[in-house]
Amino acid sequence: METYEELNKQWKSTCKIVFGREVGELAKYRDWLANLNDKRFVRKSSISGIETVFTSAEFPADARFTSMDELDFNKKFEPLSIDETKDVDSILEAVNERLYYCGNIILGNSRFVEKSSNVTDSFYVYDSVKVDASKNIAYSQYLRLCENVFGTNEGGEGKFCIHCSILFKNTRCFELWNSPVCSDAYYSYGLENCNEAFFSFNAVGKNYIIGNLALPKEKYLSIKRKLLEELTERLEKEKALPSLMDIVAKSGLDYSEAMKCVGNASKEEQLGNKTAIDGSFAKTSAILFGKSLEKDEEQYADWLSRHVIVPNSVPSPLSKSKVPMSKWPGLAQLPLDRVVTYDEALKLGKTLCITENDAETIDLANVHEKIGGVAYFTPEHLVGENRNLIDCQWGSNATNCYRSVICVYSKDCGFCSWPRSSQYCFGCGIVFDSEFSMKCYDSVKLARCFEVDGGRGCTDTYFSHNVEGLQNCLFCFNTKSKRYAIGNSEIEKDRYLGIKKMVQEWIYEKLMKKKDLELSIYSLSNK
Repeated sequence: METYEELNKQWKSTCKIVFGREVGELAKYRDWLANLNDKRFVRKSSISGIETVFTSAEFPADARFTSMDELDFNKKFEPLSIDETKDVDSILEAVNERLYYCGNIILGNSRFVEKSSNVTDSFYVYDSVKVDASKNIAYSQYLRLCENVFGTNEGGEGKFCIHCSILFKNTRCFELWNSPVCSDAYYSYGLENCNEAFFSFNAVGKNYIIGNLALPKEKYLSIKRKLLEELTERLEKEKALPSLMDIVAKSGLDYSEAMKCVGNASKEEQLGNKTAIDGSFAKTSAILFGKSLEKDEEQYADWLSRHVIVPNSVPSPLSKSKVPMSKWPGLAQLPLDRVVTYDEALKLGKTLCITENDAETIDLANVHEKIGGVAYFTPEHLVGENRNLIDCQWGSNATNCYRSVICVYSKDCGFCSWPRSSQYCFGCGIVFDSEFSMKCYDSVKLARCFEVDGGRGCTDTYFSHNVEGLQNCLFCFNTKSKRYAIGNSEIEKDRYLGIKKMVQEWIYEKLMKKKDLELSIYSLSNK
């Protein structure tokens, strides 16, 4: 109970900061706070039968599962024989009984973590998944460098936020979506560098706004106090509040004013320099497989997109221009009849606003009637300096990225979901501080890795799950600090390198011939 008790205290403190007062016990709001997250993937341990939290639904249903606290990291396995390592099929058959998919994964310097998985270097985390370098987190997912965040879906460097989606350097916010570098913002979307905002959309550098209308400070604060009192009374009574998307779904839709702002001509498609990204793909494949795959990674699109979320295009209702959409949590919920390009959103945010009378009379009961004319959403966003992002949704100081979601401090990546502080990564889902890797997932600090899930601090590692501190390893599960290991057993360096070369050539030949590889880290245990 120590974890929950501390988080309950932090929840009450955060509510006072965000809402102006406490609203009661954290546990009473569990269902509401968790409703922006992906559904938890829970399986019973094959060892003990206890329910175990996993971060992905990609694992095969007939696999063997275990919990992190059931593992014996010192367990010894016999090295594979020459016959057992003569080809890939033989290796898979030999290691099959050693392979368990692990949940409740807690790595690095982490303490006070419960009902959670894929938590790295974090403290006081409850009922959350994919959390890195954070503290005081509950009922949330996909967080990095966050503090006192509750019921939030995805973000980095956020503090004192409740029920938000896609945070980036946000502070003291509630129901703020896809709005970087904002503070004291409520029920808003697409803002940037804004402070004190309510029910606003796509505004940049504005303060004290309601429905995009700028108000004198004292007038804004008076309306804000009234709205917060209404929110907290309803929250205490019903233990839930409608989301921004729930409110907008009830709003009427009339494109006439928006069309005046943006016109109806399609923007010229900007192709970018894909040659540079193709070269990075070829370089990465040469490092991983000993030889370069064909330079155009688009030939491998189906394979690279498997097990990750990548953008596809939908037309803007205002101009028919292409907008990169995806099933990424926090963006998948956007109503397509209100999805516009980033350039269109900026124009709308500068021009459209509600009336002063609407601002003075707005409340939860009538807000949908007042914001229908300003509520437009773009899944795109650019923060800082970005260069050559092609068909990407979110860029923050990123360069040379292709068909990727939320590229932050990254370069030379393609078909990725949230590469952060990473480079030369392709087909990866949520990889931080990593380089020259392909088809890796939910991992931190990887180098030259292929098909690694739940890894930390690994180099030259292939087809491995829940591993930490590995160097030159193949087909390892639930182990730490190994070198030249296959199936968790260390062998002589020269023998290992010979087997690794055979595996690399096998991968390369499959990919060159079929542009696909059926074997993945998510299919090993039932092969």
